[in-house]
Amino acid sequence: MRAWWCGFALGVVWLQRQAALPGWGGWCAVVSLGCAASAVAVWALRGRAHIADHEHRASSSWPFRRLRSFAGWGALSCAACCVGFGYAAWRAEARLAASLPVAWEGRDIEVTGYIKGLPTRDDKGVRFLFDVESADALAVESAPREPVRFPHVVQLTWIADEAPPPPLEPGERWRLRVRLKRPHGNANFGVRDAEAALLARNVRATGYVSAAAQAVRLRPE
Repeated sequence: MRAWWCGFALGVVWLQRQAALPGWGGWCAVVSLGCAASAVAVWALRGRAHIADHEHRASSSWPFRRLRSFAGWGALSCAACCVGFGYAAWRAEARLAASLPVAWEGRDIEVTGYIKGLPTRDDKGVRFLFDVESADALAVESAPREPVRFPHVVQLTWIADEAPPPPLEPGERWRLRVRLKRPHGNANFGVRDAEAALLARNVRATGYVSAAAQAVRLRPE
């Protein structure tokens, strides 16, 4: 089991070191390598167990048993690495699938949902996560006509321009008019990657409340 979990962890790290998610060619290569490694692991480890049951064999078979055992555990680790790589890639694709449509960036969007977590206040306003139930783009001629997978969680800022933002409590349900953009951040060496940090929290859009006067606190359903 140790060889399996070490290989699985290496596969996850391998995926995280890639500049892009694998395409069809990459998936075919990973699946082929995983199947081949699994076949070698089954052959080697089953053969190792069979030989172990016949200890009366000549001592000259000892190097062969050692080599076969090493090949089996190595192949098992390789197969686990492919499984870890595929699992991490699948999770990443599922997380990235719900993204803000490009046509909706910088446009007024009416969203309905819940305050998620504790809001953070400062002199400029309040920042909070918003769990989106529904979203409608307003006056967007180039917006997609077909249904889109809107981000489930967005990070919003309620700016204190003319009046301070109202008290916001976790779990409150609101209808807000907002303007959003896709997450962007620097990924320089030694500097915090803001985009990766937002992705880890499942935040796929950031923005601000654009029409505070039209915000409506709703009754929880």
